[in-house]
This record gives sequence, structure tokens and C-alpha cells, in this order.
Amino acid sequence: MKRLLRQSLAGSLLVLTASPALVLADTLGTGDIFIYRVGTGAAALGTTASAVFLDEYSRFGSLVQSIPLDTTGAASLTAVGNATTEGIMSAYQVGTAQAGLVFTGYRKDVGLTSPASDLPAATPRVIATMGLSGLANTSITLSDTTGTIRSAASTDGSSLFYVGTSASVRYVGSPGPLTTSVSIDARNSRQVVISGSRLFASNGSTAIAPKVQDYGIFPVGTTVGGSVVSLALPNAVNGISFLDLNPTVAGDDTVYALDTVANLILKYSYDGSAWSANGSLAAGSAANITGYSDVAGAHLYMTSTTKLYELTDASGYNAAIAGTLNTLATAGANTAFRGVSVIPEPSSLGLALMGVAGLFMARSRRS
Repeated sequence: MKRLLRQSLAGSLLVLTASPALVLADTLGTGDIFIYRVGTGAAALGTTASAVFLDEYSRFGSLVQSIPLDTTGAASLTAVGNATTEGIMSAYQVGTAQAGLVFTGYRKDVGLTSPASDLPAATPRVIATMGLSGLANTSITLSDTTGTIRSAASTDGSSLFYVGTSASVRYVGSPGPLTTSVSIDARNSRQVVISGSRLFASNGSTAIAPKVQDYGIFPVGTTVGGSVVSLALPNAVNGISFLDLNPTVAGDDTVYALDTVANLILKYSYDGSAWSANGSLAAGSAANITGYSDVAGAHLYMTSTTKLYELTDASGYNAAIAGTLNTLATAGANTAFRGVSVIPEPSSLGLALMGVAGLFMARSRRS
């Protein structure tokens, strides 16, 4: 039913003309896998600004669609071609009717040099969102953020954001064009995640042992993070995914984390007061991770620069991680996979309302 509704809306949505800050695609499939891909395949990836695509895959690894983002002009979003810690994605969900993706990049035309080295006055950092309608909004830019922008997270894709950069974890309380942000922690951060009402972030800092930190409930200023995952100083955690595997523990109680130095998938469980380690598995050079849980266990999807992997951990809450890494898809030549996310499935009523809105928009454009 949901897939049929999605297909019936596609033709209507495609007649829209994108505004300067909107990129238009087919409607998105809830429950599908989305990958932030860099490069067109025409040339080897380097330090210049490269084209970004959002590739949608079924859970079985079949390509559904590839959505290009603007590569030049006032709505452009590009990435550094060979920067393996960029392009981390997250999903948001509001109630049962609204969901989408959050991701980041640079406002710099494709082919120009080293966007991460530029000051924000020359190259603003971009926070982008894409809802189920397939509209990518790249209008939010940061006027005070330097270095490499890696990730962003939001509760609803509009009212507030947290950002992870090579210099800090940051809070964006008034999103918009050339907006400012506030430093939460001056840390070489990777992925920011909102789990429940709490902010978590992974990092590659060699100065501290905690590689995944808990910053508490919606911090808006400088905050000392508590330790969730602690490793040796040289280690780094990139992708993290929080899941709820135990109904007796409030909120998400399990985190899967990718240690990119040791090349391991780590599992940690929370008992309501402390986090404890539940073993590790070889990660196949994966740097990014997402997942969902059901009665069969934790279904994890991971990306390396060249592979999309699947792993099902059926061991359950607070048990040693188990499972086999399976390859679902492979990146083409001169392209690279970065972040990966799964959009939660809203209710059928929510999808129906989205469909009515899409048809109304299409008819308004034609009139």
C-alpha cells in the first residue's frame, strides 16, 4: 500500500520546479537505505569540491534512485572528494507523519579547491534536509564554522540542529541562511546523534579516552561530555547507531560504534545507570552505520568507501555481538560511499497526508 502510494505520487511531484534552495527527486521510501555518495565517476576523487548524490537502496541492496544535489550556485552542496569522515547522515522523525534526512556539505562549486580549508565567509558550511517528498533543502548555512563539517542532527529537520566538525560539537538554535552557532565542546568530533532528548557525539580526539560522549538533554552551551565508549587514546569512533533492545530500560539502551582505527564494530549496552561493553566484530573497513530493531534483533547497515554492508545481530540486549557481514552493494569507479541512514516508517495516515500535500503543490504550480 505504502509503495503504491509512493509510486502514484511520483509523477505529480516531478512536475514541480525547484526553488534556488530546493532539489527535487522522486518521493523517498521509508525503511529504505540512503547513502551519501561522492563523485560522478568521471574522474578520480581528490581534495577539490566533488558532486554529492543521495542513493536510495532497498533493504536487499537494489538501487531505487540516485538523487543529485546542486553542484554550482546559490543552492550548491558539495563535499571534499577524498575526505572519508565527511557526509555522515542522520534521520529525524516527528510523531507518526513526518520524517526525513539531515546531512552536511559546503557551499562551493564543484571542481574548486579544498573547501574545508576555506573560511566560512568564502565557503559557508551547509546543513541540508530532505523530507519524504524528495525535496532537498540546502538553505541553512553557517557563518562561523571552520574546518571540516562532518555531520548534523535534528529533532524535526527545522527548528534546531547539532553539528559535528573537525574543531567542535556545535548547537544551531536559529537555523537559516548564514546563521551562527554555539560551541558545545571544542572536540575533533565525527557523528552527532540525538537519542531521545539527549545529545551524543563520537570523536577522533587523541587527547581523551571517551570516543563516544553523552552531552545530556539538549545542551545549548559549553558542556562536559560523559563517557559512553572509552578506548585507547589513538583510537577513533566515526559512525554510531543507538537502538532500543530492552523495553524495561527507558529509551535507547544499545549503541553500535565503528572504531575506524581498530576496524571493529563495537557493541555497548546501558542498564539505566552505566554502559558496558558487549564485544566486537570485524568491520570490513566500514566507517558509517545505521540500523533498526525488531523481534529478530538489530539490523545494521554500514558503509565503507566502497561497500554497503548488512549485519543482523540477533544476540539481543546486553549480550555479545554476533552475526555475519554481508555485502549488499558496491560503489562505482571514481565514486565513494560516505554516510548511511534509514528513514523510520511513519503511519499510513501520515503518508496519505503527504500525498495529498504533494498533489496540491503540483496543481498549484500548474495553475
